[in-house]
Amino acid sequence: MSRDPIRSPLPTLRPRWLATCLAGAALAGSLGWTSTVWASSQAQELARAEQRLVAILAQIERREINAALRAVAELTEEVPNFRAAQLLYADLLRMRTGSGPMGAQLAQTQTTPSTSNRSVADQSIAPPEFFQGLQSELQRRRQAAVDLPPPGMIPSNFLHLSPSVRHAIAVDASRSRLYVFANGPQGMELISNFYVTVGRNGVHKRAEGDQRTPLGVYFVGRQIPGEKLPELYGKGALTVNYPNDWDRLQGRTGSGIWLHGVPSDQFARVPQASDGCVVLSNPDISFLMESIDRRTPVLIAEKLDWVTPQWTTQQHKQDSFMQGLEQWQAAWRQGDTQRLSALYSAELAGAEPLSKRRSRLSSYGPLANLAIDDMSVYNWREAAGEIRIVNLHVATKGGNSPTVRQYWRKQDGRWQIFSEDVLS
Repeated sequence: MSRDPIRSPLPTLRPRWLATCLAGAALAGSLGWTSTVWASSQAQELARAEQRLVAILAQIERREINAALRAVAELTEEVPNFRAAQLLYADLLRMRTGSGPMGAQLAQTQTTPSTSNRSVADQSIAPPEFFQGLQSELQRRRQAAVDLPPPGMIPSNFLHLSPSVRHAIAVDASRSRLYVFANGPQGMELISNFYVTVGRNGVHKRAEGDQRTPLGVYFVGRQIPGEKLPELYGKGALTVNYPNDWDRLQGRTGSGIWLHGVPSDQFARVPQASDGCVVLSNPDISFLMESIDRRTPVLIAEKLDWVTPQWTTQQHKQDSFMQGLEQWQAAWRQGDTQRLSALYSAELAGAEPLSKRRSRLSSYGPLANLAIDDMSVYNWREAAGEIRIVNLHVATKGGNSPTVRQYWRKQDGRWQIFSEDVLS
């Protein structure tokens, strides 16, 4: 089935020197913060700093260089950990003297900047690599400003979200961008988007210590406030369930993949600098911690695939997987072991694990009386295979609503469950 065309606005061409100075145009403040009311005064100050930088960039576009220099000098003095503003200031000064951009020159040399110009978190990154990363950060921020997701589009991996899922998160690693969606009566709506940092060696995490960020569909676990964490994590962290059951099936190892903030001595990190976590500025992680529920889905993709909500609805209805899911529901309630065994992989078809899960669900009432209150379906496809992740909320008379999480895999043209658990 063909997908709806995606419209991408084209960036405006500018003189080379101006394009260098404007590399920071993709600012989180100009993209996601306008629709958000910040709770803390610190976040408000940082949001104003972003707005001030946007105004400075507009001055540069109008060739008001003297006014821009004065404004950026004030900004860097008042917000000294704003690295993008510092680099813009340096490049404006060097442009007036006819010199090349500061970041580009330092990236090509072994010049060692003062450690105060780099965060404590980035001391292990060599100076050339650090300044190349800072230049990349500016370019990606600019790209995000001129190439916003088409209005109304959502990531194709979110096939169906139940009403109980209030928010969803999607990370596009190729753009260093995190998108936050609200899920309401009218469907999913993009409400904010933020610049992020991923693993120092990029994505496709495979093993413990490889400094890569995993790709897949995960869920928020715990929320950890900053005061209970080392300075590296800033205002706090949201844990995610890497490795998930699909990762384990593929032999992937590692742990401790979080969404977290940055040390107080910096505003943001360069695009690839973490040990595998997704890192946001402190105002941004504070927003997530104030807004996001436990078990909120977190999609991490190398590049997001944007589609219309109508496409996902139609795809969900026509998906051959749905037939298998309906067969499972009927056979589970009826206790039809023969039909169930055909829907479970060899690892899960054994009587003992199936009996334990049935016993756990039976504690909420007779299986024949249990109904699927709502469900969410997420898809993931990679070279190793295609899967569906399903969260089923089981309605009970007692008011409890246990969640059954299943991982289905398409193998030899048939959908089978290779992992299943009843969540508390």
